[in-house]
Amino acid sequence: MRKRRYVRIVVAGAVLVLLAGCGEGSGGKTSALSEQQMTTVVPDAKAVPGWEVLSGPAADTVEGDLRGSLCPQKEKHACEGARFVGTSRFKKEKKAEIGFWAITYRDEKAAEDAFDVHWDWYRKSLRKPESLDLGRVGEQRQAALGTGNYQGAKRAVAQVRLGTVIMWVSLDASQQTGIDAALVKDLAAVLATRADEAPNGKTPVAALDS
Repeated sequence: MRKRRYVRIVVAGAVLVLLAGCGEGSGGKTSALSEQQMTTVVPDAKAVPGWEVLSGPAADTVEGDLRGSLCPQKEKHACEGARFVGTSRFKKEKKAEIGFWAITYRDEKAAEDAFDVHWDWYRKSLRKPESLDLGRVGEQRQAALGTGNYQGAKRAVAQVRLGTVIMWVSLDASQQTGIDAALVKDLAAVLATRADEAPNGKTPVAALDS
């Protein structure tokens, strides 16, 4: 696995490199995204070149099948005001898997209130968690690296809020492969950038550089 990847945004044929500051854009900051917009926020195959698609991108209402995994009973209030969920998953050579999730809330206040509740739950899913630095991506951000529950497999989770949207990236790898912390940071930036692009009436194009 390469030790460094970059986020690219293609606009009118130009390639721009974005490493941080996604929260400074205007998208997603005033209203909830639609179900169709949530489908485009979570990355597709073009956004993560070289990775095989396992599922998605897809979106559903929060009352759909994904509620059980994103809104467990003990943390039910974390999804108060939530409207739609988007998700996609990828793998590479059976050594690593990426999961993307995103929830859009009715307003920024509801998303902000839910952020810490979600993060407490995700952090508890890691054994011996260590914090990861995501830079300045989004308006709220947290990330940690730890061990999963299967034969010492490594797992990293990043959570970012931009406006009304809370997003997650999970990276799972074998103990031998390990976690590329730079990749986790770049994946979080890709997802946050796509959430910033979606409300502008255009299909998000942020992607990992191949």
